[in-house]
Amino acid sequence: MHDHIVLRLAGRWPAPSILRFDVGRGTLLSMVGKGFGITIVGAATALLPTSGVAFVPFTDEPEPVTFTAVWLPSNRSTPLRNLLVLAAEMSRSVQPAAASVDSL
Repeated sequence: MHDHIVLRLAGRWPAPSILRFDVGRGTLLSMVGKGFGITIVGAATALLPTSGVAFVPFTDEPEPVTFTAVWLPSNRSTPLRNLLVLAAEMSRSVQPAAASVDSL
């Protein structure tokens, strides 16, 4: 994400000051709500009730941000399969040749 932000802003504004924190999503949103800075989150995060935080969608992004998932090959859980099916569906809406999750 860091590289994406820096490349996206190259030549437009001075380089942003980007700090990385090893915290969970809730803590990160709390930090933003207290005025510490801004962050980029997935669309599903906007569904969480978060005091003092405004979720503003990107409307001029030329392409989606790459998403990567990692899981144990032995994991055959329904929630994982649902996530992979959703990711494949979303990928097909952006790219005509999406990877299949039928091998799970």
